[in-house]
Amino acid sequence: MPPKPHPAVPLHLEGTTLEGGGQLLRLSLGLSALTKQPITITNIRGKRSGGGGLKAQHLTCVQWLGRACSAHLSSVGLKSKEITFSPSQDTAPLTIDEVGREIRIMQNTPGSINLVLQAILPFLVFSGGEDPVCVRISGGTNVSNSPSYEYVVEVLIPMLERIGIPRIEAVLHSRGWAHGSTSVGSATFTTTPLTSKLRAFSLTERGGIKAVKAIVIAPRDTERDFRDELESMFDKRAAWIFGADKLDFETEVTFEHSHHEKRYYLLLVATSSTGVKLSRDWLYDQAIRPGKIERIPHTMVKRVSDDLLSELAHGGCVDEHLRDQLVVFQALAEGRSTVDGGRKTIPNEGELIQPSLHARTAMWVTNKLLGIDFNEEGSCNGIGFDPSASSTSSSSEEDLQNLVENIQDLNISTS
Repeated sequence: MPPKPHPAVPLHLEGTTLEGGGQLLRLSLGLSALTKQPITITNIRGKRSGGGGLKAQHLTCVQWLGRACSAHLSSVGLKSKEITFSPSQDTAPLTIDEVGREIRIMQNTPGSINLVLQAILPFLVFSGGEDPVCVRISGGTNVSNSPSYEYVVEVLIPMLERIGIPRIEAVLHSRGWAHGSTSVGSATFTTTPLTSKLRAFSLTERGGIKAVKAIVIAPRDTERDFRDELESMFDKRAAWIFGADKLDFETEVTFEHSHHEKRYYLLLVATSSTGVKLSRDWLYDQAIRPGKIERIPHTMVKRVSDDLLSELAHGGCVDEHLRDQLVVFQALAEGRSTVDGGRKTIPNEGELIQPSLHARTAMWVTNKLLGIDFNEEGSCNGIGFDPSASSTSSSSEEDLQNLVENIQDLNISTS
């Protein structure tokens, strides 16, 4: 199924639709850059406090994707509430890997590195090319209301590989935090573009849980407390996690010093016999009062393990936060792809778990730009986007080099 014909005027997207935040912006920009569909987004992040509009992280995505596909941008700036994004119709999307050097996307605030990656990843994977593309992004690695670097490495990347996306290599250079004293970190992601259409995929068989990994980032003097709490939790909840008859299972705990008394993060990742990864986490956001710090490890382990058990109980193959990130890949794949989000009672009976607001927003965007319809079971017929059709082989060497120089270093300032 080919992409829908491009309209003469930009497609209008209302930014307050459904989730009404940054996801609508990031996904629509990525798809616009790939398909050359011009879009206008109004009331950007209209459901967010503080007046909405583009924050530094969102501006990073708009500018980088705009340069990468030679788009004409209108009304783009910090706090912009309406933008028009019109990719060039004359040249194919840039094959970034021709540079042979690291591309840098730099933020001078701890805006989420991982949300920037989320915005540009479909473009990097589907825009054509033969060699790996190395992108170094600066900003926040552990930021509220966004995937952590650990989640990307432990859950997103393995699950993308499972559905047919070439392995993404990630390297953490330094952490960036909004908690405690503000700091800007950086990470490099090396992607290998697809050279043919992504084949339809099915995530419907989870199997039993065989291992759980815990990653803790917290002040050094809390390590013993976290390890004790996690050991106790695994002892008490092994039957709930691994099954009453399961005797052969693995648990692993890693600890990293957060270098600040107000930085606490915990991620639990469950791995099934079929390779499915389900996870829950918490970047601690409660008040930290002297004399009550010793309760934090217990509180975090209790809450995150409760959340993970809820994810495991529905029997599906994705957790709540992964489900919406796979929507764009379902829409771009060739054929019918299915992602099982689980049921309220199992096995395979009862009411389906409804997609989250983020997932429904992603489905809405792919419907608007690609004409994709999802059914209630999480299936859709993708358009079969052809990365080879996005190759810049027809572009002159001079044109290519000009485009490369335009996007080689993108510096985003909030001043």
